[in-house]
Amino acid sequence: MKKTIIVIISLFTVLYLQAQKAETNNIVGTNHFIDSEILEETKQIQVYLPPGYSETDKDYPVLYLLDGQQLFTYAVSLSNTFKQFDLTPDFIIVGINTPYRQRYANYINGTDNFIGFMGKELIPYVEKSFRVNDEKLLFGWQYAGSLGFDIMLNKTIPFDAYFIASPFPIKDKVAALDSITITNKALYFAVSPNEYEVNHGTNKLDSLLSIKKISGLDWSYFELVNEEHQSTAYPTLYHSLRTYFKYYPEFQVNNLQAFIGNGGLEYAYAHTKQRALIYGAPPELPTWSKYTIIRSAIRAEDYPYFESFANTFFSDEFIRDLGNRALDIVNYYEAHAAYNKAIEIYKSLLIDSPDSESLLTRTGNAYLALGNKVEADKYFKRAKEVTK
Repeated sequence: MKKTIIVIISLFTVLYLQAQKAETNNIVGTNHFIDSEILEETKQIQVYLPPGYSETDKDYPVLYLLDGQQLFTYAVSLSNTFKQFDLTPDFIIVGINTPYRQRYANYINGTDNFIGFMGKELIPYVEKSFRVNDEKLLFGWQYAGSLGFDIMLNKTIPFDAYFIASPFPIKDKVAALDSITITNKALYFAVSPNEYEVNHGTNKLDSLLSIKKISGLDWSYFELVNEEHQSTAYPTLYHSLRTYFKYYPEFQVNNLQAFIGNGGLEYAYAHTKQRALIYGAPPELPTWSKYTIIRSAIRAEDYPYFESFANTFFSDEFIRDLGNRALDIVNYYEAHAAYNKAIEIYKSLLIDSPDSESLLTRTGNAYLALGNKVEADKYFKRAKEVTK
């Protein structure tokens, strides 16, 4: 027993020492310090550059985060998720650190100085130090959200989009929207249901925008039912980025009823056209988009729409691009005894997989279901030959 214990302890010690040797610092972005003459202090910012930044000469949009000390790592995590699923273009993240005790002074009482710092010192520093394009996005929560709203109203810094979570106070500022002109800007704001004074401001803003309909402003109001004041920053940033970059990902349908309600195929074609215009993507509806449209009808068990979409998109190229996903379409055809349609798809798939025993057998079964034993036997025979 004693020997066993010694061996285990020794092995644990070796593994522990090996683990220690493998340790490295987990670093997210870089810290920069700006000696601000306007604020009369040294301001810390955090900067995250997208993967591959150093290997290209590409220019990037910039997301500026008020309260970077709280939100920077979350924003970086979001950007990595978006990149993995190709939901947004790459962008640079700049977090502006503001100690909690200074937030009210900077965002409410000292807005002129803080805005001056951002416009005259911070943004020029970022634009000189990094490869950026003209696209600038601003995010702020609570007092910082109110500051972001001020910047939009007064046009002190030309941000392209303003993402504001639980902005407070804004109630007395909303009326100013009646007297300004806005061109090609986006405003996305969000709040949870039980924020009282905060809700008064966002409800007033929602009502005014719904009535006024400012042509140069793309806006959305997110009601975060399951959140609270302290948590709204996180889902607001997620939904704002997804909404702002809504034309970047390939068009996708998850709900047939919503798709039809939004205009159906014309809605899909319009999205693809905008995607091509903004991001230089191909103008044709992608294979994945077509598949999700058909899939939505399968999930809704709506054969008429399924048949209409499948007929619209059918071609050898489309089926071959789908690969195994085409079997979802085949299965639904066969479930409705449309064996001729199933055979068309099998034949398209057999172009690239002529020796697939499974495809040959399934084709034979489809012919057999039609009562065509002669053709069925041909495919069964080929299926046996390829397995020898």
